[in-house]
Amino acid sequence: MKKILYIMIATILSAMSLVSCDKGLVDEVEQLGKVSFKGFGVTVLNDEEVIEGRSSSVDVSTFKVNVQNKITGVKVNSWTYSEMPEIVELPVGSYTVEVYNAEVKNAAWESPYFYGVKDFEVKKNDIAIVENVVCKLANLKVSIKYSNELKNAIGTGEDVKVNVLVGENSSLDFAYNETRAGYFRCDNENKSLVATFSGSVDGFYITEYKVISDVAAGQHRIITFSLQTPPDVTDETGLVGTSGFSVSGDVTTIDLTENIPVDEELIQPDDFLSVSDDVLNFGMKASSKGVTVNTSAEWSATSNAQWCSVSPATGVGGESTLTISVTDNMVEAEREAVVTVVMGDLSYDIAVKQAAYSEQPTFDAPSVTSATIDLNAVNVVTASSIVDVDVLAPGKIAKFNVKISMSDGNGGVLDLSSVGLANEFDLCNPGAYKDGLVGLGLPVNEQVKGKTEMKFDISGFMGLLVIYSGDHVFNLEVVDELGQSTSATLKLKVD
Repeated sequence: MKKILYIMIATILSAMSLVSCDKGLVDEVEQLGKVSFKGFGVTVLNDEEVIEGRSSSVDVSTFKVNVQNKITGVKVNSWTYSEMPEIVELPVGSYTVEVYNAEVKNAAWESPYFYGVKDFEVKKNDIAIVENVVCKLANLKVSIKYSNELKNAIGTGEDVKVNVLVGENSSLDFAYNETRAGYFRCDNENKSLVATFSGSVDGFYITEYKVISDVAAGQHRIITFSLQTPPDVTDETGLVGTSGFSVSGDVTTIDLTENIPVDEELIQPDDFLSVSDDVLNFGMKASSKGVTVNTSAEWSATSNAQWCSVSPATGVGGESTLTISVTDNMVEAEREAVVTVVMGDLSYDIAVKQAAYSEQPTFDAPSVTSATIDLNAVNVVTASSIVDVDVLAPGKIAKFNVKISMSDGNGGVLDLSSVGLANEFDLCNPGAYKDGLVGLGLPVNEQVKGKTEMKFDISGFMGLLVIYSGDHVFNLEVVDELGQSTSATLKLKVD
């Protein structure tokens, strides 16, 4: 009897154990949730207050994406951005997704370290949606510049350099002709920066120290060394040059993580096709115009009208120019054609419109000349430079298009919206940019439209240009009422 009792008890305990195990399995399944990364994107804050970040494209396809348990800190998943799955299953709990472009280095040239983090919760039988993560500059950016007076005193600068030391071990030597930015690890142990200028100035060897005690990740410190010419003038370190002058360093700080426009650099699709213009207007006379085609693979272009032709008819991947030409229109009615650019399954239509034939007297096409700059060369300018062109348009000006590509001094393009202007505008119809253009002394509206001759003077721009070293290009297109056009390019440079 006792044996039978033991067997019954063992059976009951075994059954309870099985039920408990089954319940545990059920609970474990029920405690899982899903995470959707379908709309997951990475936004990179890489703008400076006066810089259009899109000009310095940040490819996020190779960024590292880690998911870790927020409580334990244990990493549970890791991918590169381009290889991320759309749906991930995780146990219920709190998580953090972190995104970064590379391992941060102590000191390196052109090596920005972008880092972003976002928390999310995984709930039972629910789908957590993780969308955009903002990556900010997480190391320190440093640029070295020299005033024009100091450049003249330095000459070739063979022995001139600036050593930048952040913390105790992060160091780079900026040669005199170095244009790259240096990037430095900047954390609780690396909060001070020492910039040491050394080299010959007007035949005298000078050493100057610039100490900054409050550097932080996400800053761009621009250190500009200049010449102090008055005799026996000391700077904050008390140094006086042996020649009666010394070198001083002025610092400009730009925060790259706050109060700046967001530059969204998402992964570009594998296949892409873009064309710069969707409508082209021609006068009644035979002429040609170019459009920019940018594709990821080979493309072709065709016209649906014999009077409208294209060249070349095919092209390879990348950026190229497609020329569209029309013959004389001898019909007293406007005519239209469509040019179609095709790449694989993608296509883009360009509407081509040509003015009707008329008995009006013909005029010479517009022309652009200059007595102050060379339109066929790069012109070095200063704040006091006179830069203007003379425009003749016997057929009367109908459009005066201006496209500006101004250097931001760091290899990018300046966004003129920061000063109330646009990088492209028509002087005949300036719209919201009228006041800004007038403020720079430029003619607008009736001062341009319908005129047969005028002066385009951008000398008022020079004070803005000289702030940013590099190349500045002004592309001009003048179109008369007969549809005839001419183009000119003003190439300016600030050393």
